[in-house]
Amino acid sequence: MHPTIEATETVTVTADNAVRHFDELDDDAQNALHDAVHGDEGAIPEAAADAFTDGEVVRFTGYYRVDIAQ
Repeated sequence: MHPTIEATETVTVTADNAVRHFDELDDDAQNALHDAVHGDEGAIPEAAADAFTDGEVVRFTGYYRVDIAQ
């Protein structure tokens, strides 16, 4: 089974959250996050999933909490 991604917009960003910028992600991860933000959440390549830490916050068009399920 392929990993899945879910991106949830958040306004809660604290010092405990390591925030990465969209530009820091590799191409596969950028594509996966872009799709998830625009409502196309679902299966992604393992390489893209490996680029994220489950629960991390990424700044894209806003701040998004990224959840990866294996």
